[in-house]
Amino acid sequence: MDKKISVENLKLTPQNDTYYIAWSIGVDKKYKKHMKKEIKSQLTDVLGSMTQNNAVEDISVYSHNKTAEKHGEFIIWDYLILMQIKEKEDAEIILPNLKNVNIPFVLETIRMELLVTTPNSTYPTPGEGARKRHVKPFYAIEYVDVQPNHIDEFRDIMINNNGPAMKYIMEEARWCHNFYALETLTVFYHNSSYPTWNQIHVIGLYLESIFLYKKDFSKGLALTHSISFEENFAQLKKIRTMLYKTIGRKLI
Repeated sequence: MDKKISVENLKLTPQNDTYYIAWSIGVDKKYKKHMKKEIKSQLTDVLGSMTQNNAVEDISVYSHNKTAEKHGEFIIWDYLILMQIKEKEDAEIILPNLKNVNIPFVLETIRMELLVTTPNSTYPTPGEGARKRHVKPFYAIEYVDVQPNHIDEFRDIMINNNGPAMKYIMEEARWCHNFYALETLTVFYHNSSYPTWNQIHVIGLYLESIFLYKKDFSKGLALTHSISFEENFAQLKKIRTMLYKTIGRKLI
């Protein structure tokens, strides 16, 4: 018999009211091997000249290696650069300048945007089980387009269903490393050759997630809300499109 676990007693706390800049880019293939070595130092130099008091708290770069899901006719892009910033106002300084900076291997900017964490849905710190693992996770990056008139409904589902379910998984299972649920506040630049989205989710995973996802997510839902896995995702399917889901690695 499964032991009864209260979500309220789980150790992880969500990262709320936190702002991120997302830069989605295409890169010349001949430069891809240099990304890990060069991108952080170049970004640090560029951002250091723009900001004061360490306005950029963290920089992560995720590769898009394999397409897991795609809806629409568009060319796929290569990387997501995610920058956590101290204050929302810092984006007003960083974004305009960043668009005009010449980083040699950035072939094309698909989008630059400011996002905020969806309440009670972002868990950057791994749970105890994941921290004990000796292998690095892979990452699923989801670019999600929620119908504009259903944004509040989507947020409520994340707050009440998906966020708590992921919290349960991260504390009680070992196959999820971390989870970021980010919603777009402001689009500074968007290449009109590409479709739009209004949510980005970043999930660090281990191989067994493929086999355990539905079972463990269902357990998490049962602890927080009287809704089944099928009912929950049927609601989501009505109001959002998984525009582009990619599998890759965290370079930095």
